[in-house]
Amino acid sequence: MRKWMVILTCAAGLALGQDPEPPTGLRVTYRAGGVVDTMATPHVALYVPAGRPATPFLPPGRFAATWEGVVKIDLRGDYSFQASGRGSLKLEVNNTVLLDLPGLSALGKPATTKPVRLNKGANAIKVTYTSPSRGDAQLRLFWSDRPDKPMPHEPIRAGQLAHEANPALEQADLRRAGRELFLEARCIRCHKDGGEGGIPGLAMSGPGFSTIGDRRHPAWMAQWILNPKAHRATARMPRLLHGENAGADAQAIAAHLATLKADPPPPAVEYPEPDLEAGMELVEKLNCAGCHNLPGAEEPAKDKLNLSHINQKYPLGQLRDFLRAPNAHYVWTRMPKFEMSSEEAWNIASWLRSQTPLRPEPLVVDAAEAKRGEELMTKVGCLNCHSHPAENQFKAPPLADLASPKWMGGCLTDAPDADSRAPRYDFSAAERAALRAFAATDRHSLKRHVPAEFAERQSRLLNCNACHGELEGFPELAPLGEKLRPEWMEQLFAGKLKQRPRPWLGHRMPAFPARAKDLAHGLGMSHGLPPVSPKPPPVKPELAETGRMLVGVDGGFSCVACHGVKDRDPLQVFEAQGVNFARVGDRLQSEFFLRWMLDPLRVDSQSRMPDYFDEDARSVLVDVLEGDAAKQIDAIRHYLLQGNKMKIPVMQ
Repeated sequence: MRKWMVILTCAAGLALGQDPEPPTGLRVTYRAGGVVDTMATPHVALYVPAGRPATPFLPPGRFAATWEGVVKIDLRGDYSFQASGRGSLKLEVNNTVLLDLPGLSALGKPATTKPVRLNKGANAIKVTYTSPSRGDAQLRLFWSDRPDKPMPHEPIRAGQLAHEANPALEQADLRRAGRELFLEARCIRCHKDGGEGGIPGLAMSGPGFSTIGDRRHPAWMAQWILNPKAHRATARMPRLLHGENAGADAQAIAAHLATLKADPPPPAVEYPEPDLEAGMELVEKLNCAGCHNLPGAEEPAKDKLNLSHINQKYPLGQLRDFLRAPNAHYVWTRMPKFEMSSEEAWNIASWLRSQTPLRPEPLVVDAAEAKRGEELMTKVGCLNCHSHPAENQFKAPPLADLASPKWMGGCLTDAPDADSRAPRYDFSAAERAALRAFAATDRHSLKRHVPAEFAERQSRLLNCNACHGELEGFPELAPLGEKLRPEWMEQLFAGKLKQRPRPWLGHRMPAFPARAKDLAHGLGMSHGLPPVSPKPPPVKPELAETGRMLVGVDGGFSCVACHGVKDRDPLQVFEAQGVNFARVGDRLQSEFFLRWMLDPLRVDSQSRMPDYFDEDARSVLVDVLEGDAAKQIDAIRHYLLQGNKMKIPVMQ
């Protein structure tokens, strides 16, 4: 949780005799209907559809938001700020009002300040915003350190913003962490809400039991049922069996699950000889070590999942099938879907199996014990999360009956009684405190879906930063919402793109189908962009033809040296291949495309894209469209918007 990270950072700074660095981003306080919510945010931007809440802890409707903190710069200089959106805005920097606007219009020209001198180091910044009386709320705040140049303003980077933590923020972070734990622990599966509607997270359950007898070894299931955290420290499944008979009861339930097999049985499979070296290479290319401790890891990380249990868990061939479709029996799994072939999955599975211990003696399935296991399963709570045709007999109080004081007992008791039948999650003291902080709210946040909050939470829980910003071809995660169109992102996350944007890379972007739509919408909305992109302008044939010339080698920028066009390969890649031009037009946001083309390294310091325009927005091709960079970039954009209908430029 963020609160504990802040405390540890401060403690480390004090131990070294230094002033601790303040947390990055700004502190924003929202107010609506007499309710207040506070959080840290990496930038000043929002998009809230009319009639929807700004945060899960606020009622829907009009709201106010105030961002506070400092913006840090290395050298004193002149800057200008620019705001766009809908609503009213007041911008103050170093206690000076730079903008005081009773209303912004997303259809009009952005409001830009006069140049203002900022000091080296920290400069106080405060942004006060009120949503409009009608329509969607929207705000985007940009700045420029080149106010005398005709270059577009850009977002303030999160690392240049900082804020001071305060008790209100710490308490808000605590209840936010409690809400997240409530969702991840599937508390709603036992403590039913009874009302209609709810956020997507309430639909999360556990893996289905259908054919689990084919998919898992019963001995492993018995061990997992007895104590999930003994096998995975981060497991959210509770211990449901207690007392001296717990081990025997776990074996009985596993014996029943072992009988749940496909009917009729699947045909026998002849597995080919695996290519273990290819499997090992794929494990590296797919960055499995980003989330897992690979077999034989000398210092296993506590926050990663161990793979030493592979042979104990999976019958022959089942790991291959799981790798190909991890969501087949568990829609909300965090395991990424890499769209790998059967051969690739078999090679990976075989290499992993070759590196892990052989499984112990199998569990002998006794028919009488299996019957007892089925009865037990209906009584201890398994069927609240796992699908099974038997009638669930486990009952728990509905959420509405659990007043805040009751969150001191049951699953959240500090010291459970030996004879208690309550599930044991083994929450830490900090986790229990967070859940109790959430309990003290009205819990309406469980019915308020905010896509930006969903995207932040899920991208963190999915560990997206293990690849983004770390692997070649995986840009930093933070700016993707302002870079990519939500429609394209949804297709990407759902695994529905017909072609990968960078098929030559060994690394792959996986799919997370259950989360695709809300991830795509939320990433864009967190940058102040709508969940549905504005319709692109009609392609102007003459302008597109100029764009075709500009990307070619005859009088153009020779972009085709690194970028392919439809079925044509790039001519001569220098350092890094670019995305095929036929797959760019429906991918990038137009505002981002302009900034990217004008100064690629400024947008991405790791970019290999060359720079063709100067700070005065002038092109090296002075005879095309008067040498105006913006006009030339617009021509290229019209060419790219044609997609597969574009004509091949001069490539020789």
